[in-house]
Amino acid sequence: MDMTTFLIFTLGMAAVTFAIRFSVIGMAGSFEMSERMKRTLRFVPVTVLPAIIAVEILGAGSNMVFSLENPRVLAAIVCTIVSLRFDLVWVVLSGMGSLLLFQSLLG
Repeated sequence: MDMTTFLIFTLGMAAVTFAIRFSVIGMAGSFEMSERMKRTLRFVPVTVLPAIIAVEILGAGSNMVFSLENPRVLAAIVCTIVSLRFDLVWVVLSGMGSLLLFQSLLG
């Protein structure tokens, strides 16, 4: 693929994405959602975030590894334990530190 085709496709995808998101944001104040819909939408972040995190920790497809030999699994365990006692900053720092440590130890 040459650079011109790449730029045309990239700009086209950006324009379509912007149009879709902007149209929804623009309509946000023009209609009223039911209480049931509002209650249902509250659960979207709670369900999407763990799905994203699980794929990053375990991998996807044939690369999925759930064992104590996976440094990401070990770092996730450390983060979970730290999160029970400390604030978010300490969870992030312990996660980064433990991931680097386990990656260097497990190769």
